[in-house]
Amino acid sequence: MLRWLPGLLLGFGLALALQAQPVQLTLSEAVRQGLRTHPDLAAAEAAVAAAQTRIGQARAALQPRLQFSAGYQRLSEITPFAITMPLPGAEPIEITPNIPNQYQLQLSLQQPLFQGGRLRAQLEAARQEAAAAVAEQHARREALAYRIATAYWQHVEAEALARAAEENVRRLEAHLQDARNRQAQGLLLESEVLDVEVALEQARLEALRQRQAARLTAVTLSSLVGLPPDTPLVLSDRPDTAAQPVPSLDSLRALALHRRPDLAALRHTIARADALQSMARAGWWPQVALVGRYLYARPNPRLIPLQDRFEGTWEVGLSLTLDLWNGLRTHHQVAEATALRRQAEAQEAATLRTLDVTLAQARLGVEQAYERLRLARLVVRQAEARYALVRDQFAQGLRTSRDLLDAETTLAQARAREIQARTVCALAWLALYQATGTLTEHLP
Repeated sequence: MLRWLPGLLLGFGLALALQAQPVQLTLSEAVRQGLRTHPDLAAAEAAVAAAQTRIGQARAALQPRLQFSAGYQRLSEITPFAITMPLPGAEPIEITPNIPNQYQLQLSLQQPLFQGGRLRAQLEAARQEAAAAVAEQHARREALAYRIATAYWQHVEAEALARAAEENVRRLEAHLQDARNRQAQGLLLESEVLDVEVALEQARLEALRQRQAARLTAVTLSSLVGLPPDTPLVLSDRPDTAAQPVPSLDSLRALALHRRPDLAALRHTIARADALQSMARAGWWPQVALVGRYLYARPNPRLIPLQDRFEGTWEVGLSLTLDLWNGLRTHHQVAEATALRRQAEAQEAATLRTLDVTLAQARLGVEQAYERLRLARLVVRQAEARYALVRDQFAQGLRTSRDLLDAETTLAQARAREIQARTVCALAWLALYQATGTLTEHLP
């Protein structure tokens, strides 16, 4: 009766095994996967698609408009109106016969000829809006790539710190074993052994904290790249800490002015405001259109006397309309478009005003990161040399257990600072690339 149970358990076990399979990611793979799956970019793509459809709508307004309509009316019965000519033997002529059922089929055509430039300006506004949407999409891509790359390097750092903390635990475990052996030989006091035990427990707590921090950074990265939060991650890349020349501030500014998507979006917004101004000013001009109509009706009202049968007629002409008074609506529309342009210009000026500060901070951040890494490596070399010396002297009885504990703590702290300095170098370059709008181009 339970023959299906082994198969179910096997399938469940396989599912768990597959779920626990680690995912190996390089930085470029993580960024590509995040850009492909994150809903932020899906929303930006939808905004671009919506803006591009408005271009089609604006183009459609320049094309002829062809409409078809049909109608039926049931009228009340009336007494036909007829006249009789004053001639011998003349028959009455019905002028308005009783036709209670009336049908109409109509085909109408309208082609704008002159709109004061409104339709062309509307098309240009739609194009600039679409271009601004594309630039904003690029800005979102840059921002998301920055978040993913930052989370990637933070997880690399957290894993390295966790490994360093576990290595420190193993080093202190060996120290504690040696201290207990020396206590058994009467060479160390109990208080000195307790010092090592306390240091070991503190190191174990720090290792736990670092493992938890690594788990949190893994969840953050998994969320950004669209993986389940419990997915084990294996990150292949390591920060490139080789010294690279930092571009000058002038070259960075020129690059940012040309490549930053937020500045491009503001420029397109200003151009759109110009087009909206032209659209609004078109309200002061008359509108001329070519119109035509074909009417197929029973009865056809253009044929006198009316006859209870289908007849077709057509007409072609020009129409001109001009608003003589619309409550100053055109004036307010022009004022609104002018205010929108001033708003976009102010936003562009504010962005440009902070651009040099942002670029200078990013550039100095890279230079400081290299100096910090150089100092951290030097401190690690010093701490390693001091630890090796104190360890040998402790083995010879020339140093106390406290001296060795201090050397071990100094070495652990120095290695942690070196790991952090490597991450700071990677993050500093990310900030510099983002400040110039070229982050996605510089990712491996």
